[in-house]
Amino acid sequence: MQYNKHRLRHELKYIISFRNYYELRTRALAFMRHDEHGNEGRYFIRSLYLDDILLSNYNQKMDGWNRRRKYRIRIYDLSDGIIKFEVKDKYDSCISKVSDTISADEYKSIIRGDYGFAGDMIFSNSDEGKCKALRIAYVDNATKILSPQVVVDYDREVFICEEGNVRMTFDMNLRAGSATGDIFDPELVTVPAYEEGCMILEVKYDDYLPDYIRSMLKPLGRWQSSQSKYAMCCIAQANYLGKDVF
Repeated sequence: MQYNKHRLRHELKYIISFRNYYELRTRALAFMRHDEHGNEGRYFIRSLYLDDILLSNYNQKMDGWNRRRKYRIRIYDLSDGIIKFEVKDKYDSCISKVSDTISADEYKSIIRGDYGFAGDMIFSNSDEGKCKALRIAYVDNATKILSPQVVVDYDREVFICEEGNVRMTFDMNLRAGSATGDIFDPELVTVPAYEEGCMILEVKYDDYLPDYIRSMLKPLGRWQSSQSKYAMCCIAQANYLGKDVF
């Protein structure tokens, strides 16, 4: 499925308890497999989210906009071996994400607000049009001025199903940290961003969701949510770390 030449995936979100997690995990193990990355599909994610000078993405989320764009730098298990720059567009209940691998020097340039390296790449076409996230951010930064806003931490367990290209993720221990810190620092100060005993279940799929997965999720209907980790961590940062949000 596509919209304006963007490949779209459906996204469902639920706020669940650890009891729900253990029940769903047991069922998922019967017909899904763990992501090959991490230890039995588990790894630690840290993302540095960027927003414009008006905090448009945060405010659009809080105001209930169905179409908005997020920018983030993501690392895994605090390693600098793989650094991802991602742009994620939301279209109602669907998402489109493009991701580029960046170097440590490019990461430092981005957090300084310097996208000159991306401009050089675009004008020389040295990437042959492949670095889509950086191309989008270069244009958007010229008009919106993007800057780091908050660090988002959580532990993730991932299940995969080839039928429907389903990706089921359990995200727990959500915490927020200051965007002024070093994202590779294991001692970076973070604060809780969600109530204890709960986690976020996300289910992403292409054109259809297999019936056996849909039936597994049906009892969770009343806990379906549209909450954003970015927005929750902005609020936590304001509450605990003293940074204002609009």
